[in-house]
Amino acid sequence: MGRQSDVFVIDGDTVLRAQPKTAAAKMAGPGAQTVPLVPESQGAPGPAPDGKHSARPAGAASLSLYIWGSGQWLNGDRDLAVLLVLSQTLIVALHYLVIATWSPIQRMAHIFFIEEWELLLGAAAIDFWLIFLLLFNVSQAFKSAERQKGPFHGLKRPWLAGLTSLIVPGWGQLLNGQLRKGLCFLMAFVVQAYLLAFYLMTPLYRIVSDLDPNQQVLRDIIQYGKVVLVATGLLWMMSVYDAVLVARYTRPRAQ
Repeated sequence: MGRQSDVFVIDGDTVLRAQPKTAAAKMAGPGAQTVPLVPESQGAPGPAPDGKHSARPAGAASLSLYIWGSGQWLNGDRDLAVLLVLSQTLIVALHYLVIATWSPIQRMAHIFFIEEWELLLGAAAIDFWLIFLLLFNVSQAFKSAERQKGPFHGLKRPWLAGLTSLIVPGWGQLLNGQLRKGLCFLMAFVVQAYLLAFYLMTPLYRIVSDLDPNQQVLRDIIQYGKVVLVATGLLWMMSVYDAVLVARYTRPRAQ
């Protein structure tokens, strides 16, 4: 029977030498340092467990296309969502107020020697910058959802892409995962639609008639309006065709 008074001392180096080396450490050599693997849930976002990518970017961009900030709310960006919703509400309220009180605004502008056509062009310049705010709203919702859920490669549903682009040009491209193309179609459509609305819903016709008794400028504006109308129709059809074509040729083929 051995003596029980023997004491064995084990230091830290002995424990480390006794541990089995991982495959990466064996391949790297004795002087290399190994880096522990980080689970995917703690690092960059990846696909869903079933191998499919999330469709949240398409949903977030679609919501923000109509109600500003709703896509940001879906992504969890609550502060930005509230700011965008309040911005859209304020913009709608100000437009309604300007239309309802255009005559008093015009009389007040005359006090400061501002003509009606200058007032109208100033309002149009402000509205032009709101188009970029709309594009930022849609783009931010799409990109934020991609950062959370991983890259979005489109729903690959031709009928849905064509139908949405028929409603709003560029919407189908967003559902196909083509953000830049969708924003280009959307911007062109919104600009052309605004120009037509500016001609039909503002006193532009009366102002130009008063400024130009010969109505030469008015005839030019009408010609430009026809060109814008034709361009809008062509853009609409091109957006639908492109959305259906891309969704059809990018969807997986049946084996």
